[in-house]
Amino acid sequence: MPNAAIGQLRRLIVPLFCLSLITNLAILVNPIFMMQVLDRVVPTGNLNTLAMLLIVGVGALALQASVEFIRDLCFQRAALWIEQSTIPAVMNTPAEERQSLIADRTVLTEALAGGTCATALTLPWIPLFLLVLWIIHPLFLLLALALTTFAAVIKFAGESLAGGNAQARSSLRQEEVETLRDADDVVCGSGMPAVFRNFWERWATLSNSRIHSLGETLAASVATTASAGFLRGVTQLLGLSLGAALVVSAELTAGGMIAASLILARTVANAEMAVKAWPELRAVRTAFDRLSLPRDHQSDIRTEIAELDGRLSCSGLIFPRGGGAPPRLDRVSFKLTPGQCLAIVGPSGGGKTTLLEALSGVAHCPIGSVLLDETDIKTLPIESLGKHVGYLPQQAKLFRGTLAENISGFAVNVDGKRVVAAAKTAGVHGLISALPESYDTDIGAHPHVLSAGQKQRVALARAIFSQPRYLFLDEPNALLDAAGERQLCAALARLKGLETTIVMNIHRSGLMGLADQVLALEKGRIADIGPRNEVLERMNSGHRRIELPLAKTALQDLTDWVGAQFTRSSDAEFARKAEVLARELFNLALLEKDADDVCAASFQFRFLSDATCEVSLIQDAPTQARSKMKGVTKLLSRSEFDLAQLAEDEAAMATISQMSDTFDIQSQDGTSVFRAALSGPKRRVNGGASH
Repeated sequence: MPNAAIGQLRRLIVPLFCLSLITNLAILVNPIFMMQVLDRVVPTGNLNTLAMLLIVGVGALALQASVEFIRDLCFQRAALWIEQSTIPAVMNTPAEERQSLIADRTVLTEALAGGTCATALTLPWIPLFLLVLWIIHPLFLLLALALTTFAAVIKFAGESLAGGNAQARSSLRQEEVETLRDADDVVCGSGMPAVFRNFWERWATLSNSRIHSLGETLAASVATTASAGFLRGVTQLLGLSLGAALVVSAELTAGGMIAASLILARTVANAEMAVKAWPELRAVRTAFDRLSLPRDHQSDIRTEIAELDGRLSCSGLIFPRGGGAPPRLDRVSFKLTPGQCLAIVGPSGGGKTTLLEALSGVAHCPIGSVLLDETDIKTLPIESLGKHVGYLPQQAKLFRGTLAENISGFAVNVDGKRVVAAAKTAGVHGLISALPESYDTDIGAHPHVLSAGQKQRVALARAIFSQPRYLFLDEPNALLDAAGERQLCAALARLKGLETTIVMNIHRSGLMGLADQVLALEKGRIADIGPRNEVLERMNSGHRRIELPLAKTALQDLTDWVGAQFTRSSDAEFARKAEVLARELFNLALLEKDADDVCAASFQFRFLSDATCEVSLIQDAPTQARSKMKGVTKLLSRSEFDLAQLAEDEAAMATISQMSDTFDIQSQDGTSVFRAALSGPKRRVNGGASH
């Protein structure tokens, strides 16, 4: 924990403070030596006194050098110790806080090793020098205070004039670097020469803006530096001039004049360094305080999970988009048993990649939960996640290093047999063995030795290297040719044989045969889910399906889902009628089930024509509604009737029958189906868009 390391660092304060006392007292050695030589040795010619002063002076300076060596060594070792002791905390800190922790650690270690902390230790001893100047003569104290004030004014005036645009210049510099990186990625041979040229023009604009901003403050910056140099020079002159005046007036000796001028120069220099280092000291204090705070992250206390059985479930996943836009995922829930393969299909931008990242733990969903064998994925430590979960992005990247290192994820002391086994399972062993250096091929030295599709297959070997129980693939066949796709199918079939739970986003149908379940995702919502053959049949026949728990909390989900089936703005009234019909069917299902039962129902929707739709409710339970409906039908045939005379479920059936064109109830083999057809407003169709 960082705060523990910082707590140990506090123990250095007292010893370093004592060492600082010695080094600052040693600063007075030369002034005192010169004063004694001029006042005692020169007038009397006593060489014995000179020898004694020389021995004492050399000894004091040797002590100063030794103490400074010990002090600087302590600072350097403390900086190294801080870096080393905070490595576990950096690794266990959540990603969103990791950069801040590293930045604070860098600020503190650079201050320790770079002299900022040593400068801070001189601050408490400036009053000591002022006291010595006052003892020599009070006018030297006044002069020191005036010069110190002038140094502070120069520093802060320079910052106000030149530092106002420093942050903007830093931002522009960062944008320049990023623009150059983008320009390197877009070469003329990529077929986008105009984009390549535009990036360079953008870089030139950013550079000109930064240079212009720097030019505006250049004079102020140079003036500040020149003023500081002027102050250092004038300090000696003013000190000697004041001392000479006091000597002439017999208020000071010649030795006192020289000593006072040296101490004055040292005092002003220390004050100037302190003023200059003040912003750094404030940053160090802020970083010190933040690192001292206790960090009680879940990652610090997570227990590694030894085994997972392959069950996967998610509940109520909502991924907000921000800015008032519809969420990227909207109330997504489903379950998979061990060894099942789920194919996620849907249009681009429908949320497939977002769902895959949420399921795999790449990007945790802010709302809702993902459970791997009843363990929330957010609570899994990195070690367990890497062991049990494999992930293959749309465009996998291989890193600098050998193919063996890439497949093993750069793990230390890896058995080569495991690397080969992963490559064989992924179907790339022959491909790699055909290379001149085989598994020792360095991707950094030979970045183009593999095609994009081949890199994707090597990345699959990396994803399955740890023999994960869960494998998530984002369009794994997008970059593959027919042969590569066949080899990928064979690899995934082998993994299914090992009871690996597989979830994959697919656009091309080449992998569909591996799927046990299919999930259709549209606008972040589940449009249909179920066994592959059933979902594909419904998709081909225009059916759309959703499964919901029979609970009042799911009623809004059903309403939103039905409304989403209507894509034409002119069908607003039609959509509202269909939503009301679906709500009535849902309420009928609620009335049919026992209050304590926990069950679900499936709803199907399809357009029978351009102005007619059908909503169906399917339950895995028998119903007596068919016989009750006969009585309701007789009642509806009368010219006058009162719904209040009917039971709740009969009143619901009467309402549905009145709203719909046709209403049919069937019950067979323990399954009940309620099917209602509804017509929208009559319209003349002139080639308009269909649903």
